Amino acid sequence: LLLALLTTGGTVNTLSQAIPKKILDWEATEKDKIYDRKTIFHYIDGGAEVYLAFDFQEVFVRNYKAPSGNKIVLDVYDMGSPSEAYGVFSCEREDPEAGIGQESTFGPGLLRFWQGRYFVSISAVGEEKEAEKAILKLGEMVASLLGPLGDPPPLLRLLPPDRLVKSKISYFHSLISLNNRYFVASENILGLERGKTDCVFAEYEDGDKETVKLLIIRYPDSSRAEAALQSFLKICLPDADSSGTARDENNKWALGRRHENFVVIVFEAPSKERSESLFAAVRFPAR
Repeated sequence: LLLALLTTGGTVNTLSQAIPKKILDWEATEKDKIYDRKTIFHYIDGGAEVYLAFDFQEVFVRNYKAPSGNKIVLDVYDMGSPSEAYGVFSCEREDPEAGIGQESTFGPGLLRFWQGRYFVSISAVGEEKEAEKAILKLGEMVASLLGPLGDPPPLLRLLPPDRLVKSKISYFHSLISLNNRYFVASENILGLERGKTDCVFAEYEDGDKETVKLLIIRYPDSSRAEAALQSFLKICLPDADSSGTARDENNKWALGRRHENFVVIVFEAPSKERSESLFAAVRFPAR
Protein backbone atom coordinates (compact mmCIF):
# COMPACT_ATOMS: atom_id res chain seq x y z
CA LEU A 1 0.00 0.00 0.00
CA LEU A 2 2.75 2.46 0.96
CA LEU A 3 4.76 1.58 -2.15
CA ALA A 4 1.73 2.23 -4.36
CA LEU A 5 1.18 5.62 -2.74
CA LEU A 6 4.79 6.72 -3.05
CA THR A 7 5.12 5.69 -6.70
CA THR A 8 1.71 6.68 -8.12
CA GLY A 9 -0.09 8.69 -5.46
CA GLY A 10 -2.94 6.17 -5.34
CA THR A 11 -6.66 6.95 -5.19
CA VAL A 12 -8.21 9.00 -2.41
CA ASN A 13 -9.67 5.76 -1.05
CA THR A 14 -6.16 4.29 -0.86
CA LEU A 15 -4.96 7.44 0.86
CA SER A 16 -7.76 7.18 3.40
CA GLN A 17 -6.38 3.81 4.46
CA ALA A 18 -2.84 5.14 4.86
CA ILE A 19 -3.45 8.46 6.63
CA PRO A 20 -3.33 7.91 10.43
CA LYS A 21 -6.58 8.32 12.31
CA LYS A 22 -4.81 9.91 15.27
CA ILE A 23 -2.61 13.03 15.11
CA LEU A 24 -1.22 14.16 18.47
CA ASP A 25 -4.32 14.29 20.71
CA TRP A 26 -6.74 14.54 17.80
CA GLU A 27 -8.67 11.45 16.68
CA ALA A 28 -10.94 10.62 13.76
CA THR A 29 -14.29 9.89 15.39
CA GLU A 30 -16.61 10.03 12.39
CA LYS A 31 -16.90 7.93 9.26
CA ASP A 32 -14.74 9.10 6.36
CA LYS A 33 -16.56 10.40 3.29
CA ILE A 34 -15.72 10.57 -0.42
CA TYR A 35 -17.50 12.87 -2.89
CA ASP A 36 -17.20 12.90 -6.69
CA ARG A 37 -18.26 15.36 -9.41
CA LYS A 38 -21.92 14.41 -8.97
CA THR A 39 -22.07 14.42 -5.18
CA ILE A 40 -19.71 17.26 -4.24
CA PHE A 41 -22.72 19.59 -3.97
CA HIS A 42 -23.78 17.59 -0.90
CA TYR A 43 -20.51 18.58 0.75
CA ILE A 44 -19.80 22.08 -0.56
CA ASP A 45 -23.08 23.93 -0.91
CA GLY A 46 -22.57 26.98 -3.09
CA GLY A 47 -18.83 26.53 -3.66
CA ALA A 48 -18.60 23.31 -5.65
CA GLU A 49 -18.38 25.22 -8.94
CA VAL A 50 -14.91 26.41 -7.99
CA TYR A 51 -13.64 22.81 -8.10
CA LEU A 52 -15.82 21.69 -11.01
CA ALA A 53 -14.23 24.45 -13.10
CA PHE A 54 -11.14 22.20 -13.01
CA ASP A 55 -10.76 18.48 -13.72
CA PHE A 56 -11.83 17.57 -10.18
CA GLN A 57 -12.25 13.80 -9.73
CA GLU A 58 -13.14 13.23 -6.05
CA VAL A 59 -12.40 14.43 -2.53
CA PHE A 60 -11.69 12.43 0.62
CA VAL A 61 -12.96 14.05 3.83
CA ARG A 62 -12.02 13.17 7.40
CA ASN A 63 -12.86 14.94 10.67
CA TYR A 64 -10.55 14.86 13.69
CA LYS A 65 -11.69 15.83 17.18
CA ALA A 66 -9.66 17.01 20.17
CA PRO A 67 -10.53 16.18 23.82
CA SER A 68 -11.77 19.78 24.08
CA GLY A 69 -14.33 19.12 21.35
CA ASN A 70 -12.67 21.29 18.69
CA LYS A 71 -12.40 19.79 15.20
CA ILE A 72 -10.00 19.64 12.27
CA VAL A 73 -11.31 18.88 8.78
CA LEU A 74 -9.00 17.21 6.26
CA ASP A 75 -9.92 17.45 2.56
CA VAL A 76 -7.77 15.67 -0.05
CA TYR A 77 -8.86 16.55 -3.59
CA ASP A 78 -7.81 14.38 -6.53
CA MET A 79 -7.67 16.95 -9.32
CA GLY A 80 -6.73 14.50 -12.07
CA SER A 81 -3.32 16.02 -12.92
CA PRO A 82 -0.59 18.21 -11.40
CA SER A 83 -1.62 21.15 -13.61
CA GLU A 84 -5.17 21.03 -12.24
CA ALA A 85 -3.98 20.63 -8.65
CA TYR A 86 -1.71 23.63 -9.07
CA GLY A 87 -4.60 25.52 -10.64
CA VAL A 88 -7.10 25.17 -7.81
CA PHE A 89 -4.36 25.91 -5.27
CA SER A 90 -3.18 28.99 -7.17
CA CYS A 91 -6.68 30.45 -7.25
CA GLU A 92 -7.09 30.16 -3.46
CA ARG A 93 -3.73 31.13 -1.99
CA GLU A 94 -3.80 34.04 0.41
CA ASP A 95 -1.50 33.32 3.36
CA PRO A 96 2.29 32.87 3.83
CA GLU A 97 4.18 29.76 2.65
CA ALA A 98 4.29 26.86 5.14
CA GLY A 99 6.95 24.64 3.52
CA ILE A 100 4.59 21.68 3.05
CA GLY A 101 4.00 19.94 -0.28
CA GLN A 102 5.13 21.63 -3.48
CA GLU A 103 3.64 24.99 -2.54
CA SER A 104 1.52 25.88 0.47
CA THR A 105 -0.16 28.63 2.44
CA PHE A 106 -0.88 28.69 6.16
CA GLY A 107 -3.00 31.23 7.97
CA PRO A 108 -5.20 31.22 11.09
CA GLY A 109 -6.69 27.73 11.26
CA LEU A 110 -6.16 26.89 7.59
CA LEU A 111 -3.43 25.04 5.67
CA ARG A 112 -3.60 24.58 1.89
CA PHE A 113 -1.05 22.91 -0.37
CA TRP A 114 -0.66 20.99 -3.60
CA GLN A 115 1.51 18.05 -4.55
CA GLY A 116 1.34 15.90 -7.65
CA ARG A 117 -2.28 15.69 -8.72
CA TYR A 118 -3.63 16.50 -5.26
CA PHE A 119 -4.86 19.67 -3.59
CA VAL A 120 -5.16 19.47 0.20
CA SER A 121 -7.03 21.70 2.64
CA ILE A 122 -6.85 21.26 6.43
CA SER A 123 -9.01 23.62 8.47
CA ALA A 124 -9.87 24.17 12.12
CA VAL A 125 -13.43 24.27 13.40
CA GLY A 126 -13.32 26.02 16.76
CA GLU A 127 -10.22 27.29 18.55
CA GLU A 128 -7.65 27.93 15.82
CA LYS A 129 -4.61 28.26 18.09
CA GLU A 130 -5.21 24.85 19.69
CA ALA A 131 -5.34 23.24 16.26
CA GLU A 132 -2.20 24.81 14.80
CA LYS A 133 0.34 22.10 15.69
CA ALA A 134 -2.00 19.28 14.71
CA ILE A 135 -2.83 20.93 11.36
CA LEU A 136 0.85 21.29 10.43
CA LYS A 137 1.70 17.77 11.65
CA LEU A 138 -1.20 16.29 9.68
CA GLY A 139 -0.20 18.28 6.60
CA GLU A 140 3.36 16.96 6.73
CA MET A 141 2.11 13.40 7.13
CA VAL A 142 -0.38 13.66 4.25
CA ALA A 143 2.24 15.24 1.96
CA SER A 144 4.59 12.30 2.62
CA LEU A 145 1.92 9.95 1.24
CA LEU A 146 0.91 11.82 -1.89
CA GLY A 147 3.42 10.21 -4.20
CA PRO A 148 5.63 11.91 -6.79
CA LEU A 149 5.83 15.63 -7.38
CA GLY A 150 4.25 17.16 -10.46
CA ASP A 151 5.11 19.90 -12.92
CA PRO A 152 3.23 23.21 -12.89
CA PRO A 153 1.21 24.00 -16.03
CA PRO A 154 3.41 24.59 -19.12
CA LEU A 155 1.48 27.80 -19.82
CA LEU A 156 3.33 29.45 -16.92
CA ARG A 157 6.49 29.40 -19.04
CA LEU A 158 5.03 32.21 -21.15
CA LEU A 159 5.12 34.67 -18.24
CA PRO A 160 7.83 37.34 -18.42
CA PRO A 161 10.03 36.88 -15.31
CA ASP A 162 10.98 40.52 -14.68
CA ARG A 163 9.11 41.96 -11.64
CA LEU A 164 6.74 38.96 -11.57
CA VAL A 165 5.02 38.47 -8.19
CA LYS A 166 5.20 34.68 -7.94
CA SER A 167 2.58 34.43 -5.20
CA LYS A 168 0.10 36.18 -7.51
CA ILE A 169 0.14 33.66 -10.37
CA SER A 170 -3.10 31.79 -11.06
CA TYR A 171 -3.91 29.08 -13.60
CA PHE A 172 -7.48 28.21 -14.61
CA HIS A 173 -9.92 27.58 -17.47
CA SER A 174 -13.28 29.18 -16.72
CA LEU A 175 -15.01 32.51 -16.15
CA ILE A 176 -15.79 31.77 -12.49
CA SER A 177 -12.08 31.37 -11.76
CA LEU A 178 -11.14 34.54 -13.65
CA ASN A 179 -13.75 36.66 -11.91
CA ASN A 180 -12.77 35.28 -8.51
CA ARG A 181 -9.25 36.44 -9.29
CA TYR A 182 -9.96 39.65 -11.21
CA PHE A 183 -13.43 40.72 -12.30
CA VAL A 184 -13.67 41.40 -16.01
CA ALA A 185 -17.34 40.98 -16.96
CA SER A 186 -20.46 39.15 -15.82
CA GLU A 187 -20.90 37.55 -19.22
CA ASN A 188 -18.41 35.11 -20.70
CA ILE A 189 -17.16 37.59 -23.29
CA LEU A 190 -13.81 35.79 -23.61
CA GLY A 191 -15.38 32.42 -24.36
CA LEU A 192 -13.65 30.63 -21.49
CA GLU A 193 -14.50 26.94 -21.12
CA ARG A 194 -12.97 24.02 -19.25
CA GLY A 195 -11.43 21.63 -21.76
CA LYS A 196 -11.17 24.37 -24.41
CA THR A 197 -9.22 27.25 -22.85
CA ASP A 198 -6.19 27.50 -20.55
CA CYS A 199 -5.49 30.77 -18.74
CA VAL A 200 -2.73 32.22 -16.61
CA PHE A 201 -3.20 35.44 -14.67
CA ALA A 202 -0.24 37.18 -13.06
CA GLU A 203 0.70 40.42 -11.36
CA TYR A 204 3.84 42.51 -11.85
CA GLU A 205 5.38 45.02 -9.47
CA ASP A 206 4.85 48.59 -10.53
CA GLY A 207 7.13 50.32 -8.02
CA ASP A 208 4.39 52.09 -6.05
CA LYS A 209 2.78 49.15 -4.22
CA GLU A 210 0.41 48.68 -7.14
CA THR A 211 0.65 45.95 -9.74
CA VAL A 212 0.14 45.58 -13.46
CA LYS A 213 -2.08 42.60 -14.31
CA LEU A 214 -1.41 40.20 -17.18
CA LEU A 215 -3.87 37.64 -18.55
CA ILE A 216 -2.82 35.07 -21.16
CA ILE A 217 -5.44 32.79 -22.70
CA ARG A 218 -4.70 29.85 -25.00
CA TYR A 219 -7.51 28.90 -27.39
CA PRO A 220 -7.85 25.77 -29.55
CA ASP A 221 -7.23 27.83 -32.69
CA SER A 222 -6.59 31.36 -33.93
CA SER A 223 -10.16 31.93 -35.11
CA ARG A 224 -11.58 31.40 -31.63
CA ALA A 225 -8.84 33.60 -30.21
CA GLU A 226 -9.67 36.40 -32.65
CA ALA A 227 -13.39 36.18 -31.89
CA ALA A 228 -12.69 36.40 -28.15
CA LEU A 229 -10.36 39.36 -28.60
CA GLN A 230 -12.90 41.30 -30.65
CA SER A 231 -15.58 40.56 -28.06
CA PHE A 232 -13.32 41.84 -25.27
CA LEU A 233 -12.37 45.00 -27.15
CA LYS A 234 -15.98 45.78 -28.02
CA ILE A 235 -17.25 45.38 -24.44
CA CYS A 236 -14.29 46.44 -22.29
CA LEU A 237 -12.12 48.67 -24.49
CA PRO A 238 -14.45 50.33 -27.02
CA ASP A 239 -12.06 53.29 -27.33
CA ALA A 240 -9.00 51.17 -28.06
CA ASP A 241 -6.73 52.37 -30.84
CA SER A 242 -5.56 50.21 -33.73
CA SER A 243 -2.94 48.56 -31.47
CA GLY A 244 -5.60 47.46 -28.97
CA THR A 245 -4.68 49.89 -26.19
CA ALA A 246 -6.79 52.43 -24.30
CA ARG A 247 -7.12 54.20 -20.98
CA ASP A 248 -9.47 52.55 -18.49
CA GLU A 249 -11.97 54.25 -16.16
CA ASN A 250 -9.21 54.77 -13.57
CA ASN A 251 -6.94 56.52 -16.06
CA LYS A 252 -4.66 53.48 -16.25
CA TRP A 253 -3.81 51.73 -19.50
CA ALA A 254 -5.20 48.43 -20.79
CA LEU A 255 -4.21 46.36 -23.80
CA GLY A 256 -5.84 43.50 -25.69
CA ARG A 257 -3.97 41.73 -28.47
CA ARG A 258 -3.77 38.34 -30.19
CA HIS A 259 -0.73 36.24 -31.10
CA GLU A 260 -1.75 33.18 -33.15
CA ASN A 261 -4.08 31.19 -30.83
CA PHE A 262 -3.23 33.27 -27.75
CA VAL A 263 -5.02 36.36 -26.46
CA VAL A 264 -3.02 38.64 -24.15
CA ILE A 265 -4.67 41.29 -21.99
CA VAL A 266 -2.88 43.83 -19.80
CA PHE A 267 -4.81 45.64 -17.08
CA GLU A 268 -3.90 48.66 -14.94
CA ALA A 269 -0.62 49.58 -16.59
CA PRO A 270 0.74 53.01 -15.54
CA SER A 271 1.46 53.94 -19.16
CA LYS A 272 0.81 52.80 -22.71
CA GLU A 273 4.51 51.98 -23.01
CA ARG A 274 4.36 49.67 -19.98
CA SER A 275 1.41 47.74 -21.43
CA GLU A 276 3.24 47.43 -24.75
CA SER A 277 6.50 46.28 -23.15
CA LEU A 278 4.76 43.66 -21.01
CA PHE A 279 3.02 42.22 -24.06
CA ALA A 280 6.31 42.21 -25.98
CA ALA A 281 7.97 40.27 -23.14
CA VAL A 282 5.51 37.35 -23.25
CA ARG A 283 7.48 34.25 -24.18
CA PHE A 284 5.30 32.69 -26.86
CA PRO A 285 6.29 29.18 -27.96
CA ALA A 286 8.30 28.95 -31.16
CA ARG A 287 6.49 27.61 -34.19
